[in-house]
Amino acid sequence: MRQSTLVNGRFRNSMSCARGFSLVEMLIGSAVFVVVLLAIYIMLDTSRADYAMGAAKSDVQQNVRVVLESMARELRMAAYAPSNSPNPDCAVPPCGVTALTSSSVTFQVDLNGDNVTDKVIYTFVPPVDATRPCDPHNPTTVGKITRSAQAGVGGVWSPSTPIAGDVAQCMTALSITSYDSTGAVTTVAANVRRLNISITGVENARGTSSRSYTVTTDVRLRNL
Repeated sequence: MRQSTLVNGRFRNSMSCARGFSLVEMLIGSAVFVVVLLAIYIMLDTSRADYAMGAAKSDVQQNVRVVLESMARELRMAAYAPSNSPNPDCAVPPCGVTALTSSSVTFQVDLNGDNVTDKVIYTFVPPVDATRPCDPHNPTTVGKITRSAQAGVGGVWSPSTPIAGDVAQCMTALSITSYDSTGAVTTVAANVRRLNISITGVENARGTSSRSYTVTTDVRLRNL
C-alpha cells in the first residue's frame, strides 16, 4: 500500500523520495573494504613467512643431526676389524683414526661385519661462494660434508680411488678436535682416543636472512 507525504503543499509518493548512496558514502565504504582486505593479506603473508622459516629451520636442524649421528656411530666402532689384516694405511692392526685435519677424519672399521676392514673418510667441502646464501640451484653457494668408503681387499683398497658422496648440504663448518688417552689435545692420528665434533648448517631460505644451527658431540673410540 502506497503512502503519500505532504511536501510544499503537495502530496508525493514516499517511494519517490528514497535516495541511494552518495559518492562520499561509496568512497568511505570502499576505503573500509580496502583496509580490511589489506589487513587480511598482511596476516596471511605473515603466516606464510613464519611457516617457511619454521620449515627451513627444521630442515637444517634435521640435516645437521643426521650427519653428526652417522659420523659418531661409525667413529665409535673405529678399530673394530676382526681380520686384523695389514693394509696400506695400517701395518699393525687394529687401527682407529689413520688421518685427520680440523675438518676431516679418516678411520678404519668393519662396516658390515664381513670380516673386511673398511676405510671411511668424512670431509667438509666449503662453498665456492660463501658470501651468498646456500641455494641448491647454485652449486657454488653450497657447502657440504662428504663421505667415502673403501674396502681392504687383498692388501689394497677397493675402489682404488674413493668416491665421495654428499651426506649433508648447506653446511658451513665441520670442526674436529682430537684427544689422546690422557685427555690432551693431539694431532697424531694413531694416538686419538676421543674426538669432539661440531657441525654447523645454514638454512636454505630464499628471500630471508639465513640462520645457522650448530650441533656438537663427543665420540670415544670404544675398541682402542
